[in-house]
Amino acid sequence: MRFAIYVPCYGDTYGDPAVLGDLAVEAEAAGWDGFFMWDHVVAQPLVADPWVTLGAVAARTSRITLGPMITPVP
Repeated sequence: MRFAIYVPCYGDTYGDPAVLGDLAVEAEAAGWDGFFMWDHVVAQPLVADPWVTLGAVAARTSRITLGPMITPVP
């Protein structure tokens, strides 16, 4: 069995890509298998783009699986 975490990408804390990158690095070090982010429209003042943030996370991690949880089809 594999285990992953998923996080929102908005708000005062999780709207910051640096915070999400740190969290992904810690998740990988703790042995988690995946790191997934929400990808949807929210009405919050601070929203981190999940695709750009996942790219930054990929640069800081080496083995953890990354991806969005929801990808809206226009």
